[in-house]
Amino acid sequence: MNRNEIKNAHEDSVIDSFKRRCASFGDVVNVIGKPEPPDAIITINGNPSWIEITDAFFSPELAESITTHVANDKQHRPVPKEKRICIDPDEKFSSILESVIVTKYDKDSIGNVYKQYGSGILLVGIINPFSSAKDLAVTEKKKIEEAVKAKEPRFSDIYLYDVHDHAFHKVL
Repeated sequence: MNRNEIKNAHEDSVIDSFKRRCASFGDVVNVIGKPEPPDAIITINGNPSWIEITDAFFSPELAESITTHVANDKQHRPVPKEKRICIDPDEKFSSILESVIVTKYDKDSIGNVYKQYGSGILLVGIINPFSSAKDLAVTEKKKIEEAVKAKEPRFSDIYLYDVHDHAFHKVL
């Protein structure tokens, strides 16, 4: 599979998992379209919304290593040995997570989606060998709230999820 095919399969898998999570609470999610952006236009119990999916990798080198390893149209780039050491991984990832979320808030394309459809849902995949989405949803909640409180309410809900099991944990 090439990188775009992998991205589409990943997004479909996350959306399907989110639909199952909502169904476990008695909510019905239907996908209406996938215009890119956002990753999906949906209804929840008949109410219109939309979903944007992003990933927070522990490091840019890890992101590149993972994404190039699985794509047949890219040369694999392993994490360089000098980048395999980390001091204070919690603080490092806290900054990365905040940056990933704020970057989505600040994207012009997401602003256009917000103007057209109202507030949506942000699903953030966690790729971090040192923490889980469940723990981060608790420890990073206030920092994320603080980072986005003065911004347009482009996302009504933010969920973190571990990419290995797609267990969603609400932050906002």
